[in-house]
Amino acid sequence: MTVDDLTPVADALTRGASELSSALGDEHDVVDRTLRATVRSAVMIVPGVEHVGFALCAKGSLEFRSTGDDVADELDAAQSSFGEGPSVRAAATGRPVDVPDLAADPHLGVLARAAARHGLGAAYARVLSVGDEVVGVLTLYAREALDDRSRALVGALAAQATVALFGAQRIAGLARAVQSRDLIGQAKGILVERDGVDADEAFSRLVGASQSTNLKLVDVARWLVTERVEQRPAPIDRLGP
Repeated sequence: MTVDDLTPVADALTRGASELSSALGDEHDVVDRTLRATVRSAVMIVPGVEHVGFALCAKGSLEFRSTGDDVADELDAAQSSFGEGPSVRAAATGRPVDVPDLAADPHLGVLARAAARHGLGAAYARVLSVGDEVVGVLTLYAREALDDRSRALVGALAAQATVALFGAQRIAGLARAVQSRDLIGQAKGILVERDGVDADEAFSRLVGASQSTNLKLVDVARWLVTERVEQRPAPIDRLGP
């Protein structure tokens, strides 16, 4: 393979990386924006691919996420409803799953018929993994089976997408942590002002309410802050000693 042969591939991967990095610009909906950027990149750089679905994996469960592609969403929904399909198989095995002819697989009748309505006949699922842990599955739908070059491009894109998804989830987690901290701080302030207690006692009351109601600490704080903002006569005396 010559340099001239590699140039279009390198250019395609560079565009894909640029698309993914742009999704990490801020914390607002960063995970969903990363998923959609991954999908756009796959359609842009992998020959023959027309629609792309995405599923997140966490604690052994597979969650199909909308990517803004109605066709992909429909096909992913068929997999989700029947618990069978290339995405499901890839998540279970941790390996790529190539289905060159959906109609030829007796277990994929529903998916095959749904795909055929859109002129699609093949699917290729590629896992995103960190170590041995599968964190997502990228499923590409095409009219015909992907060739070796296209599958190699998917592999390279999956590696980029894994890094971007990991970063997006970290950003989202940090944003949630900051929001939780701010809510708890506001709730403590309400109790300090209302009851004349110090910050440590206010926090202890929040913890006690969390334990007695079986709610997360941040949810108790959110409830208290909401009641104060909306000036409703909330029964917050339960947060007292």
